[in-house]
Amino acid sequence: MKKELEVKPTALPLSTVSAADWGPDEYVGGSDIVIAKILPMQPSSVLVTDGKAVMGEFRDSVTGVKMGSIVEPIEVIPFHIEKFWDILVKDGDQFEWDHSEALIENPALAGYNDNLPWTDTVDGQEIKRVRRMNFYVLLPSEVVTGASVPYILSFKSTSFREGKKIFTQMYLRNKKAGLVRSAYTFKLSGLKQKNDKGTFIVPTVELGRASSNAENIECLNWFRMIQKGGVKVDDSDLKDGGAAVLDIDDTGAGNF
Repeated sequence: MKKELEVKPTALPLSTVSAADWGPDEYVGGSDIVIAKILPMQPSSVLVTDGKAVMGEFRDSVTGVKMGSIVEPIEVIPFHIEKFWDILVKDGDQFEWDHSEALIENPALAGYNDNLPWTDTVDGQEIKRVRRMNFYVLLPSEVVTGASVPYILSFKSTSFREGKKIFTQMYLRNKKAGLVRSAYTFKLSGLKQKNDKGTFIVPTVELGRASSNAENIECLNWFRMIQKGGVKVDDSDLKDGGAAVLDIDDTGAGNF
């Protein structure tokens, strides 16, 4: 018997396939999007303990992909901010993240909570409140390719001062100069520091160049999407605990 010749279908060359071949685009709403954080790898970060990352790297919190390190700065464009109180509850000798609450700084608004103490006792439990700034940022390298998605840069405790640098530039200096919030880029790097709990990475930022018109337009488009509501931020780093509390000093609040 003759062996039948097997004919295998060949894939079309990529150049022959266009987006139109897939039909109409799916509607993308805010609730469909999970925004990853740019996380500094700490000694107890899961990727580090699993041997998949090195302390001092910056990784995508969702994919785990390396984005840079404390010696390989990442250029970012900040365009929006959200502020929180992180509530840590005492568990034995440690304080663990329990939940977060939106920070309401305007005394005229309902729920004003900017004046709450850093250390407190609630329902018989010792707690610490830690301020956190979440900046929404784009990567210029992704804006150029047309495939940009936002990331979150978080600053709290000992890195809170670095967050203030970005906030001051966006909402004070840019505003006074008649510029948009996303008018300047920043370079993200970091430093190694130590306290009685061990060695940890503190993210640092440096003012960069002026953003291009195309970059500002892309930031505005994403800002409008976020303002519609429903966008989910990956908070797995808070829920996993670990190195998240290493940079908190004995006052429970870090260096504000």
